[in-house]
Amino acid sequence: MTDSDPLGQASIPAVNQYIQLAKAQQLDLTTLLNELDITEAMLADSSATISGVKFQHLIASLVDLSKDKLFGLHTAQFVQPGSYSVLGYIIMNCETLGDAITKIQPFEKLVGDMGTTTLSQQDKYFTITWSCLFTNELVKRHSVDNCLASWVTFARYLTNSNNNPVQILLSRNEPSLGECTQYQNMFNCSVLFNQPCDAIIFDRELLGLPLNKGNKQILSALEDHANEIMAKLSPEQNIVNQIQGLIRENLSQDSLNQHDIAKQLGLSAKTLQRKLKIEDTNFKTLVTEIRLAQAKAFLKDIALTANQISTTIGFSEPRSFYRWFQKETSLTPGQYRKLTKDSD
Repeated sequence: MTDSDPLGQASIPAVNQYIQLAKAQQLDLTTLLNELDITEAMLADSSATISGVKFQHLIASLVDLSKDKLFGLHTAQFVQPGSYSVLGYIIMNCETLGDAITKIQPFEKLVGDMGTTTLSQQDKYFTITWSCLFTNELVKRHSVDNCLASWVTFARYLTNSNNNPVQILLSRNEPSLGECTQYQNMFNCSVLFNQPCDAIIFDRELLGLPLNKGNKQILSALEDHANEIMAKLSPEQNIVNQIQGLIRENLSQDSLNQHDIAKQLGLSAKTLQRKLKIEDTNFKTLVTEIRLAQAKAFLKDIALTANQISTTIGFSEPRSFYRWFQKETSLTPGQYRKLTKDSD
C-alpha cells in the first residue's frame, strides 16, 4: 500500500460480486459508477483493480442505495470461482477442503487488500478468522458478512455437500430478530454477535472432504501464474520479508516450523530453504531474531507477566522461555526488564 492508497487495491472480481447483487435488486448504478470512474469495460476485465478507497466508497453507496441492512450477507449468493480471481481457481483444483484452505493466506492479496486471514485449530475444531481493514465501520460490517458467507457458500459448492460450520463469530452488534434469522438461514449453525473477532469455526473432520473438481496439473500451473502476479503486486517485498511477516503472525505456535510457513507461501520446505540461503540466512535464524525482538518489546510492558509473554511468543511453558532468553541475552527476563526500566 502507498500513502495515496491507504487501503491498497481490490480486484474487479471482488467488486463484481457486489455489483451483481445491486443489479439483481434493480438499482440504478449509472450515476454512482460514473462518479467513481468505473466503466463497464473495467467491470468486464477480471485482471483489473480499483483502489481500496474507491471500493469502500462503492460499498457504502450500494448499501445506502439498496436500503438492504444485510447487503453484504446477500452478496454470497453470487460467489463463484472467479470471485476470488486466480485464487478461486487454485482452490477449485485442490484435492481436499483442507488443502484449499491453506491456499488462502499466501494468495489472498490476489483478491485485494480488504483484510487478512488467520487459521488456527484447537482440539477437534478449526477456525478461520478474517480481519477487515476497511476504516468505515458500516462497510467493514458488510464486508465481513460478504467474506464469511461467501466462504461457506463456496465450500459447499466445492465439496458438493451441505455441511455446516459449528459456529459463526461476528464482532457486529446483535441485529433484529428478523436479521438474526437471515444469518441463521445462511450459515445454518449458531451465530454469535458482539464477539472479539469475525470467524468461522467448523469440525476438523471437514478438512478431509474431497473437492469435486481437483486437478493437480492445473493447480501447479495456476500457482506458478499466481506467484508471478504476486511478485508484480509486491515487487518490493522479497522472500525474507514475506517469511518474517508469516513468522510474526504464527509466533504463538510452539510448533512453528519451516514446512508450515513454506506451505502458506505455496512453496516446498526445500524451495524455501534454498531461497533463504540465497539471501544469506535461514529459517531458524529468522524465528530467533523475531522471537527475541518480540520478547524484548513485551518485557518493556510492565503490565505483561513473563508467563503471558512466554505463551504469546510460542513457548509451551515459562521455564523454557526463561532458559532460552538467558541463553540469547545472558540476562534473565527479570534482569532485562529491570535494566530497561532503569534506563528509561
